[in-house]
Amino acid sequence: MDPWGCNKKEIEVAPEFEDNFKLESDSEKLSDSAEYLAILERKLQALKKKNKVVDNLAAYRADCIDRLMREGCDLDPVVGDTDLEKLLQERE
Repeated sequence: MDPWGCNKKEIEVAPEFEDNFKLESDSEKLSDSAEYLAILERKLQALKKKNKVVDNLAAYRADCIDRLMREGCDLDPVVGDTDLEKLLQERE
């Protein structure tokens, strides 16, 4: 019994897609496909040029990390490092 009072209709569903995404053998290239491919190639070249900026930034980052590793980085606070501690030492 259907509580909403709707009549159910049985629908038969095929076990696969209508076309199964298979290419038909009679398909032809569009007349402007060569122009379209040329435009895509130009866009790809432009993207590759923009990637050089990312590569340069990555190299700069690696250089900064190398410099920090070579020169060392003292992260432990030392007494007298802060301005307040320096002022207190000067008054003593």
